[in-house]
Amino acid sequence: MKNILVPTDFSEHANNALDYAVAIANRFGSQITLFYAYKVYSTTGMLVSVERFMKDDAEEDMHKLIEKTRISLMNGATITGVTVKGETIQGIADKADREGFDIIIMGTQGASGLKEIFMGSVTNGVIRKTRTPVLAIPNECRYKAFKSFVLAMDSREVQTPGLFRTLVFLVKGYDGSLSVYHKIEGEEDDGIDPSLNQWLMGIEHANHFDFSEKDVNESLSEFLADYGGDLLCMVRHKRGFLERIFHQSVTKKEAFTTAIPLLVLQDN
Repeated sequence: MKNILVPTDFSEHANNALDYAVAIANRFGSQITLFYAYKVYSTTGMLVSVERFMKDDAEEDMHKLIEKTRISLMNGATITGVTVKGETIQGIADKADREGFDIIIMGTQGASGLKEIFMGSVTNGVIRKTRTPVLAIPNECRYKAFKSFVLAMDSREVQTPGLFRTLVFLVKGYDGSLSVYHKIEGEEDDGIDPSLNQWLMGIEHANHFDFSEKDVNESLSEFLADYGGDLLCMVRHKRGFLERIFHQSVTKKEAFTTAIPLLVLQDN
């Protein structure tokens, strides 16, 4: 995990995600790239260049954040920053995918765990646009070394070679434990993709099957509370397990509320 992209708006929740990025970069000697996108709305009759002021302010804020962060880096970790004019969501996705970043680490707002991910946030938009793994950090989380990982899987077959590379890297790098969670959904449920053992080669893991009649939001939240996971990993397919949680959370106006980091892997 050599290249980490950290979107920022210089807010508290973005800085909290940066704390995670710094800790991970220090562990693995990674390169952090801070990314800020600003958008200029033209106004008729402007006497001064608002765009120039926005650009200068952004670059000054970026410089200050880099200098403040650099003193915390160790083990060969480095940090740079870039400011661009444009759309935030598309800009983040394009930057990550075009330049081959290993992971995007970004913050979510709110006091309801990962609520913002499922309610139309920037994080939600990036997850839907990018092919790069996204580690979403709820604002109330404070970094601690990951020890227990949970991978929530539906019965869909995995299509993307190397999909779990990021998860395996983190589990090994933190010498952690992994539990695989699967919600049984009816008699036609095919269970977990049997090729998962091959994808998780070299990682000891235990499979947990949930036969309850509770909806997936509630049952997964309860499992995480009982298990005490430090990081939840989910796979995004079109109309897959993660998409159903997106849909349920929005239509029911309630959200998946676990307050731990969420790693989203894209099965394209």
